[in-house]
Amino acid sequence: MTTNVLEKTADFRTATCEDAAVLTELMRQLSYPTTPSVMREQLETRENNPNYRTYLAERGGKAIGMISLRLIPARGTEAQMTQIAGLIVNEDCRCCGVGRQLVEQAEAWAAESGSKFLFLTGINREDRLGAHDFYRRSGFEKFGCKFIKSL
Repeated sequence: MTTNVLEKTADFRTATCEDAAVLTELMRQLSYPTTPSVMREQLETRENNPNYRTYLAERGGKAIGMISLRLIPARGTEAQMTQIAGLIVNEDCRCCGVGRQLVEQAEAWAAESGSKFLFLTGINREDRLGAHDFYRRSGFEKFGCKFIKSL
């Protein structure tokens, strides 16, 4: 039996406030500290804001992934960009095309919104190095570094 990797592996829709609990479960798989009430609050503040979008991937009515996006408006000579603020695929569904399809969903929304670039900031933890490989395979290039100062 052969599997077509271009085959659609999930259904995608815009996440709503009603998805707070399932999004919290996904976030916790990558150790992001949140609660359903905090997630609901974030979704509510972004729901009608055209600069934000969160897509939920589902299979058989079960949430199996999400991608959260944020438009960064153009400034000066810089082009408008879209940031992937979060991308999570359920542990049981990794390596089956869901992440790739979420990135494709992000690319479509970013282009439709007028962005010239899609970017994310990577995490250099040992347990996330596989994600770096995924992004490279998805066409992203490592560019620069990030400076952070705790206040």
